[in-house]
Amino acid sequence: MSINVHISIDMEGVSGVVHNDQTGQKGYDYNMMRKAMTLEANAAIEGSFEAGATTVVVNDSHGSMRNLLPYMLDQRAELISGSPKPLGMMQGVDDNPDISMCIGYHSRPGEKGILSHTIRGSSVVQHFYINDKASSEFEINAGIAGYYNVPIGLIAGDSDIVNDARNLFP
Repeated sequence: MSINVHISIDMEGVSGVVHNDQTGQKGYDYNMMRKAMTLEANAAIEGSFEAGATTVVVNDSHGSMRNLLPYMLDQRAELISGSPKPLGMMQGVDDNPDISMCIGYHSRPGEKGILSHTIRGSSVVQHFYINDKASSEFEINAGIAGYYNVPIGLIAGDSDIVNDARNLFP
């Protein structure tokens, strides 16, 4: 039996990220956080294969979508990098994976999360509503996965987004 895993990885919820300078290409610590992001992707990839995955596809989902370091990424995984991507942060979820994971995610605007925003920072989108409820990128992306009948198996990021996910999927 084959198990296909899809991973969407953002940067603001990666361990150690505490400031916008760390997530932008001109930021002082950006390259260090690219490494941290790649290591978090590798942990998800390794765990997936240890759990029996036969294929793992990783979609770089932050900003330019060119943040993961291909030479450091676990070579067993396929990397989707760059843009444009018709499904954005969820590119690849339409290829019929068995499960999707959301790594490095962050809370929506107004939450306590350090870099809370929805879609390319608060200067573009202040709030995104689904059924009259302010929603996060995770909620948007979980909806996209649901459209393709792909369950979300893991959310990792800041504590606010993890708590939101627990409430969304009790």
